[in-house]
Amino acid sequence: MQPVVLSDLINEILVKSSILGSEKSFVEALTPRQAHIVMEIKSNAFRNGDLADRLGVEPSTLTRLLDPLVKKGFVSRGLNPDNRREVLIRLTDEGLAILEELNEKMLRVCTQILRQVPEDKLERVEEGIALLLSAVRKATFPH
Repeated sequence: MQPVVLSDLINEILVKSSILGSEKSFVEALTPRQAHIVMEIKSNAFRNGDLADRLGVEPSTLTRLLDPLVKKGFVSRGLNPDNRREVLIRLTDEGLAILEELNEKMLRVCTQILRQVPEDKLERVEEGIALLLSAVRKATFPH
């Protein structure tokens, strides 16, 4: 497979999802970037630096990105009980509800896409996507 095929796939996903150049997300209360942050946090608790690394941003940038989510009540920053010098970032109950809505909408979009694949090829597509996902997770990219 040529890298251009993967590049075209990624670009088409970005274009179809309106992530590029859009301030609207699947969920009305969030920008696409905020939705991505919520989907990354999930039910985990992250130190600021760890979440910044995961998202590929500087810790100071993450702080600015999190501020609106904290103000909306979707994210909380609290002291780590095991190390009171650390702050842990996690979703609030409201944030978990938004995450559930995001996941439901994402599943609907993915279902719509997969309906376009012939049924006899679905297993091969799933295997290919699983391999790609594994490769992406192993790859490192400069920030």
